Amino acid sequence: MENTDQLTIKEIVCQAIINNPAVKVDQVDTSMSLADLKVDSLEKISLAMDFEETFAIDITDEEVEEFLTIGDIIAYIEQAIANTQNTAEGASPQEASYVTPERATEDSIEQPAIES
Repeated sequence: MENTDQLTIKEIVCQAIINNPAVKVDQVDTSMSLADLKVDSLEKISLAMDFEETFAIDITDEEVEEFLTIGDIIAYIEQAIANTQNTAEGASPQEASYVTPERATEDSIEQPAIES
């Protein structure tokens, strides 16, 4: 049975953004632009630090700068958590790397070659 008291990644991220002092709205959705919400680069880094602690993941400053929407943050966190689980199950970090939609190319979305 699923624990309905546990917040989802989306709920945690949205709540953190709504609670950010720079944000002056009461409701957000995943398609909203961080720039439109007045979340600047320093606020993004602050949020990322909170998410690193909350989800036990690492987010580089370069990755933070690529977040354009709330959905980008959620997708990154979901992928980072999945990568952590995959790495714990034996997948190499290269096989579990995250590619943002902006960085995705034909080469970057192909399966990595497995060396023998």
